[in-house]
Amino acid sequence: MYMMIFRAVLMPAMVFLSFFTGWRMAHRVILDECQRLGGFFVRQGEFHCMSTLQMWLMHESPHQRVYIAGPMSGIDDLNYPAFNETAARLRNKGWHVENPAENPAPHVEASCHWTAYMRMGISQLMTCHAIYLLPGWQQSKGASLEYLIAQRLGLKVMHHHQQEDVLQGWLSDVMESTPPMKPAAAAPAPVLPDAIPIAAPVATPGKEIKPNEFQDHIYA
Repeated sequence: MYMMIFRAVLMPAMVFLSFFTGWRMAHRVILDECQRLGGFFVRQGEFHCMSTLQMWLMHESPHQRVYIAGPMSGIDDLNYPAFNETAARLRNKGWHVENPAENPAPHVEASCHWTAYMRMGISQLMTCHAIYLLPGWQQSKGASLEYLIAQRLGLKVMHHHQQEDVLQGWLSDVMESTPPMKPAAAAPAPVLPDAIPIAAPVATPGKEIKPNEFQDHIYA
C-alpha cells in the first residue's frame, strides 16, 4: 500500500521538483549568456528583455556607472594595461566601472571574435551613465561606434586628457623628468667713477651768498 502511494504521489512530485529546479537553473545560465553576448532574453515575471535589466541597473545601482572605450586592435597587449589602469583609478574615485578588458573570451569562431566582443561591450555600455574615452579612440572602429551610441543616448562623455587627476599626474611626471635649473650667477656691481671734487664758492667780502648760489655754482 505504501509503495503504491509512493509511486502515485511522491515519485511524480520528485520528478516535477527536479524538472522545475533544472529549468530555473537553465534559465539563469541562458540569461547570463545573453547578458554577456548582448542578446535578448524573454521571461514573464523576471526580465522582459535585456533593456529592462539595463534600466534597472542604471536606476538602482548605488554608484555611477562608467564604460571605458578605447583602441585595442593592433596595440601591444591589446592596450589592456591602459584599460586596467584607468579602471583602477575610476574605481578609487567611486565609479562602478565596466571595463571591456576584463570580459572573458567569447566561445565563437576566431572570425567572429570582434563581433562577439562588441556585443558584450555595447551591452555593458547600455547599463552606464557615462563613457570614458582613452587616447586614440578616434582611430578605433569599435570605440567610435560606442562613442556614437553613448552620444545619441545622452551619456556623459569623459575624455582622458581632460581629467584633472590625469593632468596632475602628467604635470608631476614633467616636473620629475626636468633637471633642476642652476641659479644664475650674480651680476658684478657696477664700478662708479671717482667723485669729482667740487669747490665751494668763495665768499667775497661785502657780498652775501644767496641760498641757491651754491647750487647754481655746482650745476654751472
